[in-house]
Amino acid sequence: MSEPFYYSGDETRLQFAREMWKKPETRRRLLYVWEHPNHPHREHFEENRSLIEGLLECTEPQQYVDTVAGADKWSLRTLTREIPSVIWALWDESKGK
Repeated sequence: MSEPFYYSGDETRLQFAREMWKKPETRRRLLYVWEHPNHPHREHFEENRSLIEGLLECTEPQQYVDTVAGADKWSLRTLTREIPSVIWALWDESKGK
């Protein structure tokens, strides 16, 4: 089931996260932030981690949702919204880790 993005922020969030995920150093820092005990959505990220990582790594996001994530439960919009936010204080902290 294909679903268009209804909010441009969703598309931007996905594009931004996918670009950051491509680079090993920024991927490491994203994971530092998302796995940090003080991140408010850490547990939720861990529940959907494999789906989120798959979305960030795939070449065709809509096809990934339709075939791998499960179109009966997820749409591209809803899975994109599972990508955690970046807490910039933790991002800055991750630089030296």
